[in-house]
Amino acid sequence: MKSTTRVKLVQKIYEKTNNPDGSIDFGKDPFVRHIKKVFKGYFEKNVELEQLLNDNLSDKLSIKNLDILLKIIIKSSIYELKYCNKIPFKVVIDQYLDVTDKFYGNDQKRLVNGVLDSAAKAIK
Repeated sequence: MKSTTRVKLVQKIYEKTNNPDGSIDFGKDPFVRHIKKVFKGYFEKNVELEQLLNDNLSDKLSIKNLDILLKIIIKSSIYELKYCNKIPFKVVIDQYLDVTDKFYGNDQKRLVNGVLDSAAKAIK
C-alpha cells in the first residue's frame, strides 16, 4: 500500500465530515477494501480515537486548536495502529508522515510524528 491510498482515505473522511449526508464515492483503488475499513472504523471509533489523540498530545497543545484535516490524519493513523494489526507500526507512521507532508509543512509533520510515536507505544 502506498501513501497515495492514505491521501485518498483522508480526503474521503474530510469529505464526509464536511458533508455528513452526502454519499461517498471511493472510486477504483487496489486497496479500496482497506480504505473503506478505516473510513468506517474512523467514524465508529471516533470517541475512542479522539481520546487517544488527546492523551498523546503534549501538554502545550489542545485538541481544540488542531486543524480538522490534521485531526483526521492523526486519528485515522491511530485507528490503523490500533486495529490494522497486519501493517507494521513503522509503515503506518511513515506513510501518514508522507500524507502530512502533502498537506502541511515540517512543523505539523514533527507534531504528527510525536503524537504517533507516543500513541504507538501506548497501543503496544
